[in-house]
Amino acid sequence: MLKRDRRRRRLRRWSAGWAIFLAVLLAACTSQSGSTGSTAEMGETAGTGSGSGSGGELIIAMTAGDVPTPDTYPTQGQEGLRFVGFQIYDALTRWDLTQGDTLPKLVGGLATEWEVSEDKLTWTFKLREGVTFHDGTPFNADAVIFNLDRILDQNFPYYNAQAAAGPRSQTTVIAGYEKIDDYTVAITTHEPFSMLPENMAFVTFASPEAVKTYGDDYLEHPSGTGPFKFERLVPGQELVMVRNENYWGGAPKLDRLIVKPMPDASSRTAALLAGEVHWAEAPSPEAVERLKSQGFNLITNTYPHIWRSYLNQDLDVPKDVRVRQALNYAIDRETMAEALLMGLGTPSTQFWYEGHEFYHPDAVKYTYDPEKAKALLAEAGYPGGFSGRIVIPASGSGHMWPIPMTEYIQQNLLAIGVDMKIDVMEWQTMLQNNRAGFPNDRDALGFAWGTPTHTLLSFYNTVHSSSPTNHGKYANPKVDELLDQAYQTFDEAERNALIREASRIATDEAAILFVVHDLNARALAPNVKGFVQPQSWFADLTTVWVE
Repeated sequence: MLKRDRRRRRLRRWSAGWAIFLAVLLAACTSQSGSTGSTAEMGETAGTGSGSGSGGELIIAMTAGDVPTPDTYPTQGQEGLRFVGFQIYDALTRWDLTQGDTLPKLVGGLATEWEVSEDKLTWTFKLREGVTFHDGTPFNADAVIFNLDRILDQNFPYYNAQAAAGPRSQTTVIAGYEKIDDYTVAITTHEPFSMLPENMAFVTFASPEAVKTYGDDYLEHPSGTGPFKFERLVPGQELVMVRNENYWGGAPKLDRLIVKPMPDASSRTAALLAGEVHWAEAPSPEAVERLKSQGFNLITNTYPHIWRSYLNQDLDVPKDVRVRQALNYAIDRETMAEALLMGLGTPSTQFWYEGHEFYHPDAVKYTYDPEKAKALLAEAGYPGGFSGRIVIPASGSGHMWPIPMTEYIQQNLLAIGVDMKIDVMEWQTMLQNNRAGFPNDRDALGFAWGTPTHTLLSFYNTVHSSSPTNHGKYANPKVDELLDQAYQTFDEAERNALIREASRIATDEAAILFVVHDLNARALAPNVKGFVQPQSWFADLTTVWVE
């Protein structure tokens, strides 16, 4: 307790704004039920109870800066995919999100089974029969080919650049595809690629007839095969979906699902306390105890997600491994996790949390050691430190509480002589810049955001020298070799060993600035039932109802 108290005192000078918000919030909100809310311990899942029930309207306050577009790959990053894309649409494969005590396993979606050819170049997917789009037209192999053309063939009359941009990383490996029969398709890769079924979980399918009929107005009439149907979108305010009674996986329990963009954590928390929403993503950490005391369910779970900063190794300063290591030793992650985040995150010293199958126990652990950080800077030729700029999102998909978190990092770095200025950018703008490449901010020392490392792909994209989304420009031939081998290794144990070794090297060389592992915190009203918190960025909303 004394240790935590000391950390809280160190934190006080820059967490005052959060404390003021909480005081205002507590004064504004009247007391509700005196029952005790629940929260999961670190690494433990919590849910909202089992049992029978159905119906109701669920209103979710997202961290998104705007309403996601209801296309096959919505805007607003993967939060748009989570709450809109995967609700309106389905993919060939999906993750089983019904368990909270294990990492989700890949299962069939619109495909019931798949196999790879002897030469490991062609994957054959058997499609689920009897599935219809929301507009009543059938899902079949023709629909799959149409949608692949829509995102992969720029000469296709219905090619859509926005829909193509989202799953770009997942689809670059695809060399070709063809219809075998009405319910069988084959997808060929440029080289043996063991992770294609995982990648295909991000490629969702729209009704070809709806796309053809509505053209540029398709987003006003989106039609997928997912558990919820589009009802209406009010720009800047909300997107409303209703239950798909004919969903192939069984009709969801909710009558209606409404998602609202609320990029400010205090606004999300206040809306929840006021009864305006039932569910708040990433609630304000300062309100944790209040929420629990008012009977709200505060739910966390470990999952493969890291909040980090890319370090721009096109610049001379972070190109030096000693500088990157120094910055990592300068961060007091434990205080951030305990005092700023109120236990809603855990310290991160490598890409994976301890216990994950890719975690390497022998990798360097970047403990809080400002003196070592200063020594490394001096050794690198920066005894007095240096100045720089970091670009961060104001809010958005998977970013927890980026401004106070980055201000915290700013103070840590200042203590070792590094004067880091903060540039705040709207999330969707930052996302677009990200897809265009880091050169848009070439003079920035780095930029920060959260990344779900749910598959090998996210890690590959972060550290492989050939990846267009390796924005820090980290490069190590051995890491490239290990990851290339992993992609072409079909034995899971062997593949995991290769990833672990690549992770160890990239960690030792401080490829990024490690900060914290997100615990996927969300606060639910007491009348929200049936939700299971998975070890995943995504969530199954078909089991949820509101009393």
